[in-house]
Amino acid sequence: MKQLLTILKKDLRSYFDQPTGYILNIIFVVAIAFLYFRTIDTTNEASLRPMFSLLPWILSIYIPAVSMRLFSEEQRDGTLEILFTQPVRGTTVILAKFFAGLLFITIGILGTLLIPISLSFAGNLDYGALFAQYIGAILLASSLVSIGLFSSSLTKNQIVAFIISLTISMLLLVLGLDFINITLPSSLSILLQDLSPLTHFSSITRGLIDLRDLLYFISIDIAFLSLTYLNTKGKSLNSDSPQYRNLRVGVGSLVILSLLFAWFGSSIQGRIDLTEDKVYSLAPSTKNIFDNLDDYVTITLYESKDPPINTALTARDVNDFLSDLDARSEYIKVKHRYPDVDEKDKEESEFAGIPPVQFNIQRQGEFQVKTGYLGMTIAYANNKEVVPYIESLDGLEYKISSLTFKMLNNTKKTIAFIDIPSSKTNASMGSFISLLSQQYDISVININEMNNIKDTPDVFIMAGGNYENVNMDSIFTENKIHDLILQGVSFFVLVDTVNIDKNRMSAYHNEFSGARIWEKFGIIIKNNMLYDLVSYETLPFGTQSGEVLLPYPYWIRTPPNDSKVTGKVNSTLFPWVSSIELIKPLINNIKTDPIIITSPTTSIQYDYQDLSPNAKFNPNSDNTGSQVLGVKIESNEINPEVTIRSIIVSDSEWLTDNIAGRNQSNYALGMNMVDWLAQENQLADIRSKVIRERTLDWSSKGSFFSHQSLTKNLNYVTTPIILIIFGFARYTNRKSIQNKVFKNEK
Repeated sequence: MKQLLTILKKDLRSYFDQPTGYILNIIFVVAIAFLYFRTIDTTNEASLRPMFSLLPWILSIYIPAVSMRLFSEEQRDGTLEILFTQPVRGTTVILAKFFAGLLFITIGILGTLLIPISLSFAGNLDYGALFAQYIGAILLASSLVSIGLFSSSLTKNQIVAFIISLTISMLLLVLGLDFINITLPSSLSILLQDLSPLTHFSSITRGLIDLRDLLYFISIDIAFLSLTYLNTKGKSLNSDSPQYRNLRVGVGSLVILSLLFAWFGSSIQGRIDLTEDKVYSLAPSTKNIFDNLDDYVTITLYESKDPPINTALTARDVNDFLSDLDARSEYIKVKHRYPDVDEKDKEESEFAGIPPVQFNIQRQGEFQVKTGYLGMTIAYANNKEVVPYIESLDGLEYKISSLTFKMLNNTKKTIAFIDIPSSKTNASMGSFISLLSQQYDISVININEMNNIKDTPDVFIMAGGNYENVNMDSIFTENKIHDLILQGVSFFVLVDTVNIDKNRMSAYHNEFSGARIWEKFGIIIKNNMLYDLVSYETLPFGTQSGEVLLPYPYWIRTPPNDSKVTGKVNSTLFPWVSSIELIKPLINNIKTDPIIITSPTTSIQYDYQDLSPNAKFNPNSDNTGSQVLGVKIESNEINPEVTIRSIIVSDSEWLTDNIAGRNQSNYALGMNMVDWLAQENQLADIRSKVIRERTLDWSSKGSFFSHQSLTKNLNYVTTPIILIIFGFARYTNRKSIQNKVFKNEK
């Protein structure tokens, strides 16, 4: 160990005794920061996934440049032979150089830590996933350093060593790209992807440390370090001697075993989910559902034995998830069927309603169509539910749990949409209604039939619109809605006080929004338009130069602030929304509380004729501050005889297919609200945990001294300045020591 540390310190010092080491690290850190901030300018995502998606390609150039001198320089100067004649093992020398190179690279990787530190002031980062991403980066770096070390041992020329290392690294990374493997047979494509470090690194950067990925990187390290040992040790042996032949056989066997282990280790189970919301682990609600089974639940997975490359990785994740579920309870049975190779399984899949999915694959210069299966059935007692095709692991746990919960509970709660002319219901909320129908019985009730309801639903949903032909006041004065709320019937109401003309990009006051009927409850929905110059959506707009992405402050991004009602939804999108003012209710036994509040940078606009992205915005201290968008109505008594629950939101566009389709967390928020109203809270934690949108909320943008610009510029210069100061201090210290030695010799 002492010898290893001595050589390690010597090689590590050599990096910092020359300007080259500082230059390499500065270029690496600045390049990473520059490319990352260019990406998040358009995505506005509070995540380092874009940075780590670029990292393998930068490391594949950076690491060969760092490692090319480890052995080449020693061979060129003739010091390698001297080193191996010393009483030190060859393995010690190789490991010392390997760890020296890896430690230097790790310093460069950790030099990017200023990026997440600075972003933490503008967004809610997933620190568990962030930790996994840095672990993955170091593991990836170790495999590339081992390749660089091997390449350096092959030649005395550092440039040649750099080219060899770069070629091997790039070749392995490219094997993990879809456009390369999609031209090959599926079985070979999957094997090549499993051999690529890019595949295993991408898996870890999700926030999931899988034992298979750890063992892969260890195997690659062992393989290339063994080849390095063979190459260096063989130079001191006669190529015809028995010792050299035995060495080749031993090292060759070790390399083959390591590569086979890396290649075929995909069957090994074991993983640690470091994501904040435990996205890849079973949620408490899932455990509760499957821990209390009184009969068998059979999950039959229909998958391709020879899957298309498009579904291979998804199939692996699905099988891992089902293995976790299978181990959870003795009442869960997981079966596997392969319709592509078994005719009986094919007939069974057709009968179950799981068709093959077609994929376009380019092979030998032409497009071919390949079919694949990835669907499942869930059976309990005499009930069966079907998932025809699984696109990804996201949302799969909720589908399985909600369908199982539905089969376990024969009676479903009911939701009634109030049919009002010009309201946004089936015409624009089809996807939201479809999601609700998986868990609830859905019906539609005409507004004129409100007084003659026989079977009162658990929740009424009233979408926004222009109720010009409906006398909302008379309906309310008849006290039907008023009485239903006080009797414990829940209402989910979306109100539009402003009508939007999307063709002309203008708006006008909606006199028939029905907003006035809620004033008795202490809820005043304002006739205004909100905008936010900091937390907004970026949208494509047509210009003379073509379609370009522009900031659109009228589409506000904000996280809900009442997790009991809204669940763990991180960011939601509200377009053309108005503010709500809360006053004291005229009804004694209720209370109102905000559940959705905007950021403090939200401004109010009463003149909203121009809704284009080039509209004039004049925020000031008088019209800027946090605004209420959603309110809940509850009983104000400690132990009320009747549980009162209703929700009012000052916008209905946010749940339409056009808006929620581009921001899936809106669906999760709407579903969680309905669950709270129907008192079906069992599944909220499952649905919310798959929503991982995290947005950056800059306090200011644009100018050189804005929050956004300062964050970028500080990342560009701070780490390089630290490295320069450290290098100068080290140079001054070495110069001082040299001068003292020179004086003593005199």
